[in-house]
Formats: sequence, structure tokens, C-alpha cells
Amino acid sequence: MVDVSPIRLPPSGGEQLIAALVPPKTMRPAVRAPAPLPVLPRLSLPADGADALVLGMARLDRSGRLSARELLGVLGWRPGSRVDIGVVAGVLVAASASTGRHVVRGRGGLCLPAPVRQMCGLLPGVPVLLAASPSQQVLVVHPVHTMARLLTEHHIRLAGGDHG
Repeated sequence: MVDVSPIRLPPSGGEQLIAALVPPKTMRPAVRAPAPLPVLPRLSLPADGADALVLGMARLDRSGRLSARELLGVLGWRPGSRVDIGVVAGVLVAASASTGRHVVRGRGGLCLPAPVRQMCGLLPGVPVLLAASPSQQVLVVHPVHTMARLLTEHHIRLAGGDHG
């Protein structure tokens, strides 16, 4: 026989929670603060004259990898060589370091950390100017827009104009 008695509402007339469907307070996810940026090593720009620098161009891939086999070879950096990577005066600087946190990959690749790329305005597919200083074991990565601005200012000075 089927029960046809009317459904009874709770006496308060409000909602009633079913305990089995409400997770305990300890199971609710905690609000997490964003992860802090890594502390970057203190690096310096090369003080060599222009004749001591070896220049090249490259593009970053979507993963932040930079392929610069020739320049890394000039520096003597082989696959497995350790480097520190940081930012100095708005440009990315990689320096040879026996305890460096980054490693030169096979075929002359160097993976640049995302926070550093963001601080320097380095974007995938956009050209970068590379300046290697073999005497100081340093590779400096300049965004091409910075180089274009510097060249524009230089050309204006050569022409005797004022860019102010």
C-alpha cells in the first residue's frame, strides 16, 4: 500500500539543511595568498668596452626558452653549465655560477623564468638583442623595443636635433 499522507514542513517554516550534504567547516578550502616572487641573485652588467662584447639576436619561444648556441659557446657555456638569472636596470642578465639555479640546455638553450621575463617585458616571438661578455661570463638580454628607443635617441643626437 502507498503512503498518501501529506508532506510535513519544518515547524519554523524555514529551510532545513541535510547534514550529509553540508561539508564540515574543516573541509572548506582556505583562501591562499599569491606565491611570492623568487629572490633573484644580485648581478651586475658587464663593464667591458664595446669591442669586448659579442652580439646576437634571438626570439623566445612560448615556454621562455632562448636558443643562443653561438653566444653560449663564446661564453664557454655548454649543456649542463649552471647560471644565475636576474634583472639589472630593467634588462635580463645571466651570469655563470657554479651554484646557479638555472642550467644551459642541450643545443644551446636557456630557459628564462617567467617572473624575470615579465619584469623585462620579454614576450614570446619578439626579437631580443643578446650581448655576451666572455671576460665577465655574462649574457645580457635586451628587449628589442629598448634597443629601438636607444637607437632613435642616438640618431636624433647625431642629426643635432632635440628629442625632448
